[in-house]
Amino acid sequence: MTRSPREIFDHHGTAMEERDLDAVLEDYTDRSVVITAERVYRGKREIRAFFGALLDALPQAQWAVPVAIFEGNVLYIEWTVTSSDHNVLDGVDTFVFADGMIALQTARASLIKTRLNAL
Repeated sequence: MTRSPREIFDHHGTAMEERDLDAVLEDYTDRSVVITAERVYRGKREIRAFFGALLDALPQAQWAVPVAIFEGNVLYIEWTVTSSDHNVLDGVDTFVFADGMIALQTARASLIKTRLNAL
């Protein structure tokens, strides 16, 4: 049985909250694409690198998704996160789902440092 977009996103959100990179990757295929302002990530290997770096930048993250709008196979979200290293106040992602997986995702966020580096 194919998962619905809501089921896929619920799994994705739980995996992110649990910092489980392998579980995050279960929602993508080798044909999936994640587009950011910095670059395009294609396939599970590159998408793993993207999410690995994101999770590394956000230790002890507290995620919130105040806006989630599903329309057919598309999801638009606005999200925030606080962590011991960075905060994000302006996260915006769009997901396109196909065959029970995330086929395409756009991601945009500004990471704001929450503590100064030791001199």
